[in-house]
Amino acid sequence: MPEAWIPWVAGLFGLALGSFLNVCTLRWPVGASVVHPPSRCPGCGTAISARDNVPVLGWVLLRGRCRSCREPISVQYPLVEVAAGAIWAGSFWMWGLDWEAARAAVFLTILLGIAVSDARFYIIPDPFSLGGAAVGLAFAFAPGGIEPLTSLVGAVAGFVGFQLVGVLGTWIVRRTNPDRLDQAFDAHDEQRADPGVRARVAALSRPGTRVVLVGLAAAATAVAGVTTGAGGAFVACASTVAAVAILLAWAESFEEATFEPERAARHDEADAEAPVSALGGGDIRMMALIGAFLGPVGVVLTTLGGSVLALVAAIPLSLVFRQLIPLGIFLAYAGAFTWLWGTDLVAWYLRFAGF
Repeated sequence: MPEAWIPWVAGLFGLALGSFLNVCTLRWPVGASVVHPPSRCPGCGTAISARDNVPVLGWVLLRGRCRSCREPISVQYPLVEVAAGAIWAGSFWMWGLDWEAARAAVFLTILLGIAVSDARFYIIPDPFSLGGAAVGLAFAFAPGGIEPLTSLVGAVAGFVGFQLVGVLGTWIVRRTNPDRLDQAFDAHDEQRADPGVRARVAALSRPGTRVVLVGLAAAATAVAGVTTGAGGAFVACASTVAAVAILLAWAESFEEATFEPERAARHDEADAEAPVSALGGGDIRMMALIGAFLGPVGVVLTTLGGSVLALVAAIPLSLVFRQLIPLGIFLAYAGAFTWLWGTDLVAWYLRFAGF
């Protein structure tokens, strides 16, 4: 195969993987199998045929509607497929046919799945976090990249470190304001049913808004391609298209059809039994994944970056929509940034500090 074809073949594989990723982000958070039943319309339950299940193209040919009942099919699905395709094409364009390209593509795809799942369900499934950590440890034995011991130390440090932060944070909040956490989560649940809040969030998924968001993502990709070349275009495409998909997944989480009733009841029961904590268990387990791929230094950079992103983006969004924004989204973006530029950032800081 000519070398120039490798990124595009990888991109096609990424599109197909993105289609499967959509299934994982919808089923794993509610404890459903990703194998059975086959993909079906969320409206009428009709199984989706193979010709309609072609990534992106199937959605376009159907004009975003089910062939049987004509109910709309979320644009989130093709956007996730495009983002995954850009991740795989970009990884193999930057690193060539190398283990590092595979590591990058797998890691960034898992982060995409985590962000979409957390946006839609406020849940980070263990197959993404703990399963991803196992994959990261396995990749450490491949040529190049992080050493196995560094990967193991990073995974343990990420998990234990965030566990301690969660315990300490919960203790401090409960000591200073015993009811603060419970009140915050109760208010979050009450406001999800508030018509005003639902109307504001619903505005994000209107057709006109979707067109504008997708257009901005396409423009960012084009500008990055012109100014920085193919590498910048892939990064811009993956990051901006993923951001639109995540935002729409979060908006669609307010629709009652997001959970099937019996599964929603199981999760409500589980939530009632679980103690309210300053950090969710999914975020803690996610940091094991981050550490396995990035090592202990990557854990620190991701934690700092995720905190900054949360302050810059989550607080304004929370004020506008009066809703808690999942931390996993910002940790995922910070982890991706650390993968791409963390080494350069550390080198710059060491030079700046005179080392």
